[in-house]
Amino acid sequence: MRWILAVLLILLLSCCVQQVAKNETPVPQPTVTPEKTVPPPTTSEKKELREVTPVKEREEIPNEFLLNLKPWNLVKGTENSDFYASEIPRKPKLVGVTNVSVNFRGELATPVADDIVFLFDNYRVYAYNNGELLWSFDIHESFEKEIKAYGIGDYLFVGTTAGKKGFSLIAFEKENGKIVWHNEINIAGSVSALIVEELVCVGTDNLDPWVMCFSQKGELKWKAKVAGTVNGFAAGNGKLFVSSDKLYAFELKTGKPVWEIDKGYSAPLYKNGKIFVSRQGYVYAFSEYGKELWKGYFGAGEDSNCNPLLSANENALFIPKTIGDKNLDLQIVDFDGNMIGTFNLSANEIPGFPVVSDNVVILPVKTDSYGRIYILWRGLEKLYELKHEGAEVLTPKVAVSKGNIYVVFSENKSSQKLYRLADLTPPEIVSIDVKAEGNELSISALIKDPESALHRVLIAYSIEGGKWNYKDMEIGRKYVREPIGGYGLSEELYIAKLQVQNAVEFYIVAVDNSNNVAYSKVYGYALT
Repeated sequence: MRWILAVLLILLLSCCVQQVAKNETPVPQPTVTPEKTVPPPTTSEKKELREVTPVKEREEIPNEFLLNLKPWNLVKGTENSDFYASEIPRKPKLVGVTNVSVNFRGELATPVADDIVFLFDNYRVYAYNNGELLWSFDIHESFEKEIKAYGIGDYLFVGTTAGKKGFSLIAFEKENGKIVWHNEINIAGSVSALIVEELVCVGTDNLDPWVMCFSQKGELKWKAKVAGTVNGFAAGNGKLFVSSDKLYAFELKTGKPVWEIDKGYSAPLYKNGKIFVSRQGYVYAFSEYGKELWKGYFGAGEDSNCNPLLSANENALFIPKTIGDKNLDLQIVDFDGNMIGTFNLSANEIPGFPVVSDNVVILPVKTDSYGRIYILWRGLEKLYELKHEGAEVLTPKVAVSKGNIYVVFSENKSSQKLYRLADLTPPEIVSIDVKAEGNELSISALIKDPESALHRVLIAYSIEGGKWNYKDMEIGRKYVREPIGGYGLSEELYIAKLQVQNAVEFYIVAVDNSNNVAYSKVYGYALT
């Protein structure tokens, strides 16, 4: 028994020694490679968009961003001449009054104008520049004939009554009155109408009725016999439309007959592929192929030279009621003959020939004691009026050339005055607000032009000193329809946004409907 206990004790002590030895034996440690120190990820320094001093100077706005303000070519004309003026000031200022002699066969002569204003009486031509007489020429003294028709092209063209050798067609230098060429045409009838497009076309009366078209250098291109006195012309889509005892269409370049209608009408008006004429209060519409489309009674009249008292823009016809019971009015009619609206005149006012642009109509009227013009928004809303009092006045004559309004008023049927109305004032940039956020600029501007309203507002911008670029700013307010008078006649908000990569400079350009231009200062912004 004792020996068994001894053996167990020995085994127990042996295990303890092994355990102690085991615990005291070093345990090898794994090799640890020191980690390289890695810097934390770098974040780019945050940049702010800040105003800086600009270095570029602004430039004059290129012409492509301005309106094409047209001259007033003639009394009877083409789609591109007298019936269709360029933009008209809404509330112009009176900038000049000149005493003139413009009693043309018992009525007032309509001015024709480019940079020079030309007026006529029976005998003489008068050229005015800024109210000063530039030159005049006595047709009667030089040719023993009277003035019958006139218009502007490359030259000032004047047609006369017949003399011993027929009528004359004369081309004058516009600047100095020098005669460039003179054609004496051996035809008994006198010139009754004239237009200017690529050609100068004249028509004679029923003594020997012809239509003749000349180049602007005086070369006869073609002629055609017609029935009765030529009342007037219109041109469009390569055709010349002629009214006499019949209504004709000729190819404009060759004179080849296209069609004729066996009925006489007023001088024609061409617009949007249709010919409009009047007769005994009715207005007739024909296709350019000679098909009658409609007729309607509007009390439409003509002047003493068979010019119809109607005009048109892209949207409507404007037909003064001159026949029938008073009060008379201006009627706005669509191209299918449907009435759109009217502008009612005051008691005893008799309307004359309306001058129209896309949005503005000038309507001359008269009574026994005064002449007046109304400037109307789309023929419906009065924006402005000008009244000239006198005794036995005639209906004022109106022309619009390159944004200027020319009105001839009469007193006592013997004294005439030429009024010039214009807008010479640039738009007003009332305020500009710039907000910078991230890399975007938000620009807003309050701008107004109480005389002509605004044609367009642009932002001119340069990226990192490069060329000036242009883009239109947007209207900042929402409208169901364009406000009366147009955008900017009262204060208008315009907005634009610019993305900035590094640096940008900009300024604002405001253009009104008379081509007056206003510029803001140049602003500079950069990400710094």
